[in-house]
Amino acid sequence: MMSNEAILTIEDDNNEKLFYRFTPAALISNFVPLIVILDEKATHFEHKMWNVLTPLDHFGSQNKDLLQELIEKIAEEYECEDHIYFYGSGMGGYDAILQGILCRANAVYADAPRIRLPQTSDNDTSTREHDLTNFLNATDPFPVFYLCEDENTLEEETAYFVDACQQHGIKVHFDFCPKSDDETEVIKEVLGFFERMASEG
Repeated sequence: MMSNEAILTIEDDNNEKLFYRFTPAALISNFVPLIVILDEKATHFEHKMWNVLTPLDHFGSQNKDLLQELIEKIAEEYECEDHIYFYGSGMGGYDAILQGILCRANAVYADAPRIRLPQTSDNDTSTREHDLTNFLNATDPFPVFYLCEDENTLEEETAYFVDACQQHGIKVHFDFCPKSDDETEVIKEVLGFFERMASEG
């Protein structure tokens, strides 16, 4: 088993690198899912019942293909392709929603997520990644989205995404929001919530 402190890397053909930590579940059961944690404050987390992937430098749409490749590789190796979940906060919330959609994850928990990214210049033509609602439609399978706001959240951003989900019949909820200020405790609560949702089908 790899060291808990090991920082791993994946590289593409253009020498772009993505650094990450990965800790496999310590206990094997019928439900051993993968949680992808996209949060600058949570650089290392492990859980005995979950495979835990923590990318260390992926906040924004850059390297999204490399992260997709990494997730697919781990999910296949640990046979959890049908049990992929995402947790993200702030800009990591944007990433969690984007990657959750691309991976066709089971569920995404996003705390104070960004939904729309500012243009980088006046001549910047809007790309698909600048607005996460561009990825939504009424026909493809989507994760269940759980969103949480805080006092720093742009409320119109969250409402904008919720409205788009509802227009397409995509499940989105505000009914779970941990109160702890401890990031590790929040992630544990979210995982427990995901486990309950999975057991209820």
